Amino acid sequence: MRRTLLFAVLALPAALLPVSAQPDSPKSGTFTWRFRVQEIDTTIKVGYAVTIADVNGDGKPDIVVVDTNEVVWYENPSWQKRVIIKDQTKEDNVCIAAADIDGDGQIDFALGAGWLPGFRTKENATIQWLKRGKSLDEPWSVIHIGDEPMVHRMCFADLEGNGKLHLIVAPLMGRDSTRNGNWSDGRPVRILDFAIPADPVNDKWTPRVLSESLQVVHAITPVASTRRKGFDVLAASYEGVSRIAPLGSTLDKWGAKLIGAGNQEAAAGARGSSEIQVGKLRSGAQFLATIEPWHGNQVVIYSAPDSPDKLWDRDLKDSRLHWGHAIACADLDGDGNDDVIVGVRDDPRPNDSFPDRRGVRVYRYSEDTRRWDRHVMSDAGTVAVEALAVADLNADGRPDIIAAGRNGLLRIYWNEK
Repeated sequence: MRRTLLFAVLALPAALLPVSAQPDSPKSGTFTWRFRVQEIDTTIKVGYAVTIADVNGDGKPDIVVVDTNEVVWYENPSWQKRVIIKDQTKEDNVCIAAADIDGDGQIDFALGAGWLPGFRTKENATIQWLKRGKSLDEPWSVIHIGDEPMVHRMCFADLEGNGKLHLIVAPLMGRDSTRNGNWSDGRPVRILDFAIPADPVNDKWTPRVLSESLQVVHAITPVASTRRKGFDVLAASYEGVSRIAPLGSTLDKWGAKLIGAGNQEAAAGARGSSEIQVGKLRSGAQFLATIEPWHGNQVVIYSAPDSPDKLWDRDLKDSRLHWGHAIACADLDGDGNDDVIVGVRDDPRPNDSFPDRRGVRVYRYSEDTRRWDRHVMSDAGTVAVEALAVADLNADGRPDIIAAGRNGLLRIYWNEK
């Protein structure tokens, strides 16, 4: 079933904005987005991850969703649902990354699975890649890469600046950590780097440990290095935001350096940072957008310090989320400033002091006021956002928002500005 709605994004007045609003700031609301909502699916189980890739090679971006026991793609523009794999991995499938792994000019996928309920840190999850058949009508193959407990996020990046992609894998928790120990009593999380072997089907994928010092790493994202060719990796963890990069002048040894403090209010509970993405303003200034603490209630913007030896400046923008679980940065309105798109998974609890319901919200930077104004989708309360992605799906020059919900919904928010 598909249904299309037309609605506006509602701008909250300044008096209702959290910490970032100033008493003498003019009211927001002079800018209003218009989105057209298209419901693509109502039957997904969780929708752990969403990514965008041109699966069939027709030049149009397709939507790929990772669900508990399957990976599916929706063909642009009909959005016909097609199965990539089903019941071929250890439940649950949880994370995905797209790349041409075997060099045949077509998109393949790396996949993390074995996301078992109950945070089973003593059992291995699985890392594999998915190779298509001779045509998209033939079955895909599942090819083993490696094993590690609590595999949770992954991405591809050119770490060394030589044009060769590496698969970076981040477990959520370290081996043998326990709930009673606040997930900090076992081994630290091993963030793994797999260089793609010459023969990715038959050769062994040999991991390198980029970092083994962080606890509860909820998200990673690649970021261009400021010191060399290639990419570093940003990690959101209990410690806050860390940059994982070479420790010296060579690429042999890597480690994590803290650059953002995170929310450290609950030393014995959920703390630090949970989601992390990189954005840029029209001035060229880079910023980091996070959800804090782990599975937290806050949207935070970090700006670069005036000295590389200092932590990035932390600026709380919103504290009205219940279980923030997805974040992205993209210039939705074409003003040259990236906006921050946030997905919220849960409705408020009875004792919460705010009425904001689950769904998608957008934070827009205003150069006139030099602040971030929050805009809430008018379909709030529908999608229990587990994951989201942003891409220009119809080549109109405006990025669109794709949100997958734990309550079965997959929606496109067509950006009509």
